[in-house]
Amino acid sequence: MQENTRTQRTYDLLLQALTELLTEKTFDEIRVTDLCEKAGIHRSTFYAHFEDKRHLLTFGIQELMDIFLVALPSAADPDAFRRALYRIFKYFLKNKHEYTMLFLDPRNASAKQLFHTEFVRAFRGVLKEKAQGVPPTDLTLYSQFFTGGLFSVITWWLETDTSMPLDQLAEQFASLNAANFHLFSPETA
Repeated sequence: MQENTRTQRTYDLLLQALTELLTEKTFDEIRVTDLCEKAGIHRSTFYAHFEDKRHLLTFGIQELMDIFLVALPSAADPDAFRRALYRIFKYFLKNKHEYTMLFLDPRNASAKQLFHTEFVRAFRGVLKEKAQGVPPTDLTLYSQFFTGGLFSVITWWLETDTSMPLDQLAEQFASLNAANFHLFSPETA
């Protein structure tokens, strides 16, 4: 149990270091040495958990996905999708400065693309688990559609000073996706 706590602390420190460094440098300029210095950990500890900084970013994306994917919609709780979106938007608001740098600075295009690709992959994986009889091409298409829309809305929201209230943003985005999203609920398959 203590090892899990220590490992999670290492992950948290490294992800925090990454988000802080993104306010100072582009993703491509950040080195593993920078991450370790900022996090206060040794390079060997970093490499015991991650292959490189891209692997760390991918891990961070999965942590973000966990916030969202815990509550996919179902017939039992149709409001779960809106609440999950609310949590995602709240996360981006909390980390607004870092994600503004990641999403809006053209020098971070490779990191933004990795973020998009990993989000699609993780989202598709969860949909595949929940979908019954949905063709793989439909899962891929919807994962791309949803992620593209979500990232576009987040980018717009970050650019326009995030003045729209979180609950309204989540409600409107959920409404725009509701017609397609219910297809992946096991109760409707």
